[in-house]
Amino acid sequence: MQNNWLISQQRNWLGHIFGIFATGFLIVFLAYPLLTIVVRSFNSWQTISYVLTNPYYLKKLQFSFYQAILSTIITVVLALPSAVYFAKYKFTGKRLIKTIFTIPFVMPTVVAAIGFLVLIGPNGIAGINLKDQFIIILIAHVFYNYALVLRIVSGYLEAMGTEIYQAADVLGVGWFRKFWQLTLPLAMPAIIAAATLTFIFCFTSFGVIVILAAKPEFATLEVEIYRAGSSLLELEAASVLALLQLIVITIASIFYTRLQAKTALKHKQSRSLAIKANNTNKVFIFFHFSLAAIIILSPLIALSYKTFFNNGFSLDNFNYLLNAKKTISFPGAITAIKNSLQFALLSTLLSLLVGFAFAYAVVRSNWKFLDASSLLPLATSSVTLGFGYLIAFPYLRSSIWGLVLAHTVIAFPLVSRSILPALRSLPNNLSDTAKTLGKNSLQILWQIELPLLIPSFITAASFAFAISMGEFGASLTIISSKYATIPVAIFDRLGKPGAQNYGAALALSFVLMLVTALVMLMLEHFGESEI
Repeated sequence: MQNNWLISQQRNWLGHIFGIFATGFLIVFLAYPLLTIVVRSFNSWQTISYVLTNPYYLKKLQFSFYQAILSTIITVVLALPSAVYFAKYKFTGKRLIKTIFTIPFVMPTVVAAIGFLVLIGPNGIAGINLKDQFIIILIAHVFYNYALVLRIVSGYLEAMGTEIYQAADVLGVGWFRKFWQLTLPLAMPAIIAAATLTFIFCFTSFGVIVILAAKPEFATLEVEIYRAGSSLLELEAASVLALLQLIVITIASIFYTRLQAKTALKHKQSRSLAIKANNTNKVFIFFHFSLAAIIILSPLIALSYKTFFNNGFSLDNFNYLLNAKKTISFPGAITAIKNSLQFALLSTLLSLLVGFAFAYAVVRSNWKFLDASSLLPLATSSVTLGFGYLIAFPYLRSSIWGLVLAHTVIAFPLVSRSILPALRSLPNNLSDTAKTLGKNSLQILWQIELPLLIPSFITAASFAFAISMGEFGASLTIISSKYATIPVAIFDRLGKPGAQNYGAALALSFVLMLVTALVMLMLEHFGESEI
């Protein structure tokens, strides 16, 4: 008994080292820049009183809640049937379909926004114009978060097995009663967890709003933070709004992490018992997911079509892109692509290190506060983070590390979310047995644990790479002509009048979409994740 206690204590030292590193990273590269803004901006309590009593800002807070809650409800309702089918049945192409549905979740905001403009914007392919209307916000949020709900809920239900459903079939229970009295109650922890994470993403929406619904009445807190801090240079008001957003999402993040730990425990104790679909179910599943795929992927399909077809097949848009004049936000297509790839590769490596440090400290050394703290970047405006870096680390703007660090801070929460369930599921007796054989903590980590975690690392890397490639808010804030990225270059082209600039934006968006999709199709195929 005493030997086991000594082994456990020795084992914890490595986790404590990772915990110290993770905490230090969070303090230096997230808390310190935000604190710098607060200290510099808050001259008195009058600013706080002004923002909290200003009807305009209160209305923005109300709208942020309203659109996020409504978007979450619609997304959960639409994705839940797909999640149930994924959990219950085995069928050909199941993993590929899940991967395809994941592509919109990691698709850069500017790419999806242009896809929606092509599809349902001015002169859209669908023949309707929903630009600057509230409904396009809801549609875009469903587009982004459908896969999130699908993956979390289906993974949870699939791990629970199908014995209870088989017993219900024997008793002659109908499908509606099974769904209402069995599936829904059993899946509720995962549904609430997925809904909470969806709410976080919708509440902090930025790119969707500024590109698709730029009217003042549709501005969220995130948009107001950018407007107050960038356009109006009201850093005090921007800081108060950022603090409000941080409080709301921190509460949601703590709630989510508690639910996520419970669902991860269920995964650890169970195994998949999905049944093979019969011919009738196969036909129903085929039509269900075909329709869902058409709806979810239609903006990306529209973007692809419009890039190459405009009164017939043409490569004119790529010619416009290559010949477009350079600006401070558009260093040229080749330079923008090189910048994005460089930032993505570096931030992916750093995100894997930081995300693993968080996960390892939480699981192995019980640094529970890091579990919720790892989601704090999701509660932080990327625009505010960019301003914080400009103030706290002004010298980083002239080097590649400004954006690399900012992208890492934004990406590592999903890296941690990808690694946590896999790390929690590793049997504890593996490390204990290795200790008795004379292995030290580093040898156990390097020789036993890391090889077992490779699938989750691959998935985590794919998320980090895609997020960095498409990151928009912080990149727009920290932008310099030398290091402009693809999303910033696309936004620059969209802001310029003329069909050629729009065509260049289409072509560059297609390139970014293609890179993101290929990364997800190749890497996510080998990985496992809760997300």
